[in-house]
Parts: sequence; C-alpha cells; structure tokens
Amino acid sequence: MTMTENITVTHLTDQPETPTAPAAAGVDLVHVPAVDVVIENNVRTAADLDPAFLASVKHHGVLLPTIGYRNADGAVVVRDGQMRVLAAREAAVTVPVFVTARDDSTAKRIAEQLVANERRTALTDGDRLAAYRQLEIEGLSVTAIARETGTKRDTVKQTLAVAKSEAATKAVTDSALTLDEALLFAEFQDDPEAIAELQGCVEDGDTDDLPFVAESIRQDRQSKADMARIAGEWEAKGVRVVTSEDDYTTLTSLTDAEDDAEDRPVLDAEAHAIGCAGHAVFLQAWGEHTAVAVCTTPDAHHVKYPRYSFTSAPATELTEEEAAKQKEVEKQARRELIANNKAWDTADTLRIEFVKSLLQCKTLPKDWTLFVAVAGTRHGWTMRADNSGGVGDLLSIESGTGYGANTVATWVEQHPAKAAHVALAVVLSAFENAADRNWWRYPSAEGASYLNQLAAWGHRLTDVEKIAAGIQPDPAEAEDGEDTAAE
Repeated sequence: MTMTENITVTHLTDQPETPTAPAAAGVDLVHVPAVDVVIENNVRTAADLDPAFLASVKHHGVLLPTIGYRNADGAVVVRDGQMRVLAAREAAVTVPVFVTARDDSTAKRIAEQLVANERRTALTDGDRLAAYRQLEIEGLSVTAIARETGTKRDTVKQTLAVAKSEAATKAVTDSALTLDEALLFAEFQDDPEAIAELQGCVEDGDTDDLPFVAESIRQDRQSKADMARIAGEWEAKGVRVVTSEDDYTTLTSLTDAEDDAEDRPVLDAEAHAIGCAGHAVFLQAWGEHTAVAVCTTPDAHHVKYPRYSFTSAPATELTEEEAAKQKEVEKQARRELIANNKAWDTADTLRIEFVKSLLQCKTLPKDWTLFVAVAGTRHGWTMRADNSGGVGDLLSIESGTGYGANTVATWVEQHPAKAAHVALAVVLSAFENAADRNWWRYPSAEGASYLNQLAAWGHRLTDVEKIAAGIQPDPAEAEDGEDTAAE
C-alpha cells in the first residue's frame, strides 16, 4: 500500500457524518479557510512571522499540510503548524490539514509538539546554495528566484555569487561560514594567495578577522598597482627606486655643510639628483604614495644634526658586527612602522563602516549621552578642532549646495526624530577627524577613550587599534608572536 492510498482528500464543503467521532482509519486531507482553523495551545510561545515566510505563503499558499484533528464541535484543530496557519490568515488563503485520530490530552499534546519542533532539521547553507544555483541553471532570473522563494533580491544575488565560486562554496560546506564570510572567498576566487590567507584565518579559528584580512588584501592590491605605476614613472626618468630593505638616508637628514658650520641647509633634491650617484627615491607604501628623495651613499655628505658628546670620552666605535646588528634593528623598526601604518589604514576603513552602521540603527546605545557628555568636556579640544564636515558622510546625508554643517542642520530640522543621531555623529566625526597613525605610534587618552567605547558598542578592534587603545596582547597571543619572530 502506498502512502497516498491511505489518505482521503476532502473539500471545504465536505462535512464528517459524525463530527464527534474521529476517523477510525486513514487520514483525511482537508482544505480549510485559515480563519476557521482552531490553533491548539502550543509549546512555541514566540510566533513572529518572518517576512520572507509570509511572502512565500502569499505567493505559493501553504505548501506543507498541517496536522490536526476535529474537536467535539467538528471544527478542525491544528496541533502541528501554527506558524503556517497564522501566515495563511495574514495571506487570506486556505490551510491544508491532515485530520487524524489524536489523543487530545495535554500531556500527549506537549510531547508531540516538542518532538515535532525539536526534531526538524533545517536546510544547510550548502543545500541552499545548490538549490539557488539549480534554479538559475533552469532559467530563473535573480528577480524570479527572489519572487518564488520570498527572499530579498540582494540576498539571492549574494547567494548565487557564492554558489558560482568553488572556494566560497567550499568555505560554506566545509567550514560552516556565513554568507557574508563566504562572499569574501568569492571576491578573491581568482587569487590563490588571497584565498590561502583567508583560509588561514578560518583554520586558526579567527573568522572574526576575515573582514580585516579581506580589506587588507584589497588595499594591498591597489597599493601594489599604484606603486608599480609610480615606480615605473621614476625609473623611466633614470631614478632608482629603493625599498625598505635597502640602506638609505632621507635628504632631509643630510647636508653638505661642515659639522662646525652655523648654516646647515638640507640637501636640495634637484641638485642632489645631478651631483650624487646615490640619488634615489623611496615610495611611501601606506596612505598616499609619495616619492621621498633619499641618498644611498650618505657617507658622501654630512648629517644635518651631528651627535655631540658632552663628556670628554670619545665616542665608542662600533665593530662591523655591531654596526650590522644596529642596521638590522633599524630595518626591523622600519618594517614595523610600514606594516602598522598599512594596518591602520585598513582598520580606518572597517572602523568607519562600523560607525556608519551604528548611526543607521533606530535605537542608539543606552550610554551614548554619557559618552557625548564626557567627550564634550574631557576631549573638548578634539570637538572644537573638527572642521572636517564628516557628519554628513557618517549619516549618509547627501551634501547640498551649502556648507556641510548647514546641510546637516537643515536635514535634522526636516527630520527632528534624528536629532539624537546627529548629536552622536558630531562627536564621532570629531574623533574620526583626529584619528590618524600617530594614535598607534603615540597612544593617548583621547584615542584610548574613543576606541574602547567603540569596542564596548560592538566594534572588533584590530591589533593596531588595540595598541592605540592601550590594550595589552593576550599572553597566548604574545607567546605565538614570539615563536613566529624566533622562526
């Protein structure tokens, strides 16, 4: 006997001959107007209808039959499927119900509802990716898939982008990453080194670092392209381009004046380019790629600021080995400077994204007024020094024809309910205007106050931001860093 042979399908006009007696055998499948269905008491107390689920019911109707029985009055009572019934009522459609003979005792109801709800297994993200991809292959457009599944169009686009990427799909199926995290793998699908770097984060259990690593890769890509272009321009002029691994001294630290001369002008770049074989440029690798004039033969000149000894003892001459060690220390310091400056630029982008998302929330953090009050007093100078006009950008207010502050003022007059958001944005803008690479090089109370407040509101501080915030590394992290350095 097949499953369907034991199911009887009835219609709205069908009525049981003896309403008080449940069917002795078989199952009746009836279609009942949702408003006429009785919903039994349920162990699920939260019945919030998901917009996508409701949209699906309005478009497709209730696809999966609910399960219930008839009470003594002949009304259909649903035991399993209250969410479908509630959605059907909203959509004004009928509900399919498998009417069976059921024990209506409270204990039996609770037990069956617990089992029915806890033993359901949702689709995995991998299943969903494959299904969306198959729908696309079958000829459905993004809009059609969104309509058929009751899903937002942007979500469908993102899901398909992940489904088309082998690396992204693998990240979801093997590492249980979220859609947003997997999208990062899809973005760098054609870059094996980038994929390996992202995968390294996952394998180390640092999935929270994925946005930082991805933004770092983006900026590094753009930086390398810009650096290659600018380096080519200088090399075409016959000027050597040095890197942080080369030995050089900036022209601003050198002079051709004797050590005892009163007037000690720095070397002129144009004159140095003509008269010194060591003329070169160094391209700043972070921020704006400025070409800095340097000399690779500094011994051919004099240092602008000679070191004077205030004792009669002569300066100790360094051995060749000591001089080499000192140079290596200086190179390492330069590498750290470059790495942290680049990391700060990446952190800048992610932090501002967080601030913007914070200001998009309908409800601001509970302690925002305290933060504003302290900032306006203890860090009043920072507030007064902000003329960046960044408030409008943080709030995504389109700039008008007038001055930035006036544009924001006009906007908040038109949207008085957003006054609190503007007040907070003014303070956040001031801190962002002050935030620069010096915050990690010379940590201050100002930077620590701001960054720690953002962390309390949910922003995940990067390592370079932690330095600025005065946060000491976790002992385990420090040990890992020492091991890596030793290697």
